Amino acid sequence: MFADNSFSYSKNLVADAVRRAIPLYGEVVILAIGSDRVTGDCVGPIVGHLLSDRGFTVYGDLRSPVNALNIGEAAEIIKKRHPTAFVLAVDSAVGSDGDIGKVRVFPRGVRPAAAIGRPLPRVGNASVVGIVAAKRLGVKALGEVRLGSVFFLANVIADGIELALLRRKAALEINA
Repeated sequence: MFADNSFSYSKNLVADAVRRAIPLYGEVVILAIGSDRVTGDCVGPIVGHLLSDRGFTVYGDLRSPVNALNIGEAAEIIKKRHPTAFVLAVDSAVGSDGDIGKVRVFPRGVRPAAAIGRPLPRVGNASVVGIVAAKRLGVKALGEVRLGSVFFLANVIADGIELALLRRKAALEINA
C-alpha cells in the first residue's frame, strides 16, 4: 500500500493504511529502527523521537536508537514488558527510483538491514517504511540522502501513525 508524499494529504493516507494494518483492540507499541549515524537510515529514530515526545510507547529514537546491533535485545525487552502488544515497526527502506519519497505500510513486520544484506529476523506485526533511496545505487546511497527528505518522510509517518492511533482510540470510545 502506498501513500504519496504530497504535503496536503499524505498523513491521512498513511493514517488510513496504518489503521487498516493494526487491530482495533489491545496495546500498540512502536519499534522505530535505524541508525542516527547514516542520514538515509534515520527515518525510524526521527519517527521514534517525534512519537515518544507525543506520549506514545516507543522503542528506538534519537536518544537511544534501535539498530542492527541491538534489535534482538530491543525485541526481547518489548516481549517482556508488553507480552500481548501489537508491534508496529518503522524503518527506512530502499526501492525503485519511482518510489523514493513514498511511504509503504505492510500488514507484516520488516526485515531490518535488508538493504545492506544483513540476515536479521523480521520484527513487528506490521510495518511502515519510508523509501529514501534507489536500491540500484547500493548501500552507499544511504549516506547521500538529504536530511530534509528524511525529516519530511519522518514527519509524515509520525503524523500518520499518531492520527491512526487517535482515530483508533476514538472508535474504541464510541464502541465502549
